[in-house]
Amino acid sequence: MRWRAQLKETCQRRGHGSQPVRLSRVLTRLGRGAGFFSFRLAPIPFLLVTSFLLFTECRAQENPVFKIDENITRFAYSAGGRIAYATRHLFSAKKIQLQRDDIWVAEMDGKRRRILLGEKFVRGTGPFSYTVRGMRWSPDGSKLAIELGTSEMINDDGDTREGVMTLLLDDSGREITIPGADSVIPGATNAAWSKDGVSVVYLTEQGQANKQAPSAAAGKALSNPASSSTAPSNPQTNSPADKLFMTNRVRPFVEGASALFQGHLFSAVAWSLKQDGGVGVEHDPGATATSRLVALDLARETPRVLATLEGYAGGLTISPSGKRVAYWIDNEQLEVREIDAPNRIARARVALGTLAWSADESRVLVKRGAALRSGGLVWIALPPLVAGAAGAAPAAAEVAPQSILHDLEFRQFDISPDGKFLGVVEPGKRNLLVYPIV
Repeated sequence: MRWRAQLKETCQRRGHGSQPVRLSRVLTRLGRGAGFFSFRLAPIPFLLVTSFLLFTECRAQENPVFKIDENITRFAYSAGGRIAYATRHLFSAKKIQLQRDDIWVAEMDGKRRRILLGEKFVRGTGPFSYTVRGMRWSPDGSKLAIELGTSEMINDDGDTREGVMTLLLDDSGREITIPGADSVIPGATNAAWSKDGVSVVYLTEQGQANKQAPSAAAGKALSNPASSSTAPSNPQTNSPADKLFMTNRVRPFVEGASALFQGHLFSAVAWSLKQDGGVGVEHDPGATATSRLVALDLARETPRVLATLEGYAGGLTISPSGKRVAYWIDNEQLEVREIDAPNRIARARVALGTLAWSADESRVLVKRGAALRSGGLVWIALPPLVAGAAGAAPAAAEVAPQSILHDLEFRQFDISPDGKFLGVVEPGKRNLLVYPIV
């Protein structure tokens, strides 16, 4: 329709992040078209409907409601609406360039405070770097689990070792120390606080058993940087089966680490904080071609098989209610399954990417492409889940992606737990922008 095309042209000229176009201005401009609009002939209901559609179309042009002008490496929403974020911090020590990210918390009133100065966070005796690869709040919003990609120089020739560890902090920046050990869990990735905030569950790579138990030397996890810089690189989080992981638990206020679901290996796990459980993609030792989707009960420590998967390409994510799970079975098909009734399933033809759920779980927001590269954001309306016979699956539904924010690309994104706000990190300077979700 002509008015919609004119509206799109008007909105686009306003540019990314501009205020909504005033309806009076748009209506005046549209009214100049011959025979398009006549206040003498147009019924009032049509005018109201048109005005509503115009307003809805232009909502995507709104200014961000919140902005942080920093070089942000990672961020995470708390259930209460606060944002924890890491900023890049480079400095030199003995002619060696080091990176140790700072950790900040942005309050709901806009105030910000740094809770960790990376330059003063030291592990080991040699030159040591880290970058924040992931952050997760405890359900009550009082503690953080922060995943660090690390690097340490191990000799005078400049050789380095790379690794990963998880740092435990409270929201004031105090380190949470594990009894008889440190505030970091060496080798720990994808860590999450339990519902009661007493324990932390996490993954360790198969073959890294010697790094499971926290120790006083926990900081010696390490990277292989270029030249004399010891800035670690990020992992490719969409790579599904090149590594297998074991599950573990530690109770920082009570005891050290212990293994969970012994004898079971996973290529991916998504934790559900509300249910104190999760969902994993399990592989038999020595037979990684077989993938099973399993529900994980942390209390009983027994996995429950939901389905044998045709394949797994990445993106394992649990919905906000903890009742549904989504994942890609290949590079073009997204599968959604009900956890308590795993025969209820839906498939949609969606290119592989990274996703986040809407609050009502009727749609998902997908960043297209590799997880660690910038990509455009699109809403995908999910087809209804239908019950099928055991081993059967519906055909993939064709869905029309709805682009947002002018098809601009972003490095990271996340939806707030209440589903009302979208946070995005711009490529380049990496500012954090927060938009209302419409």
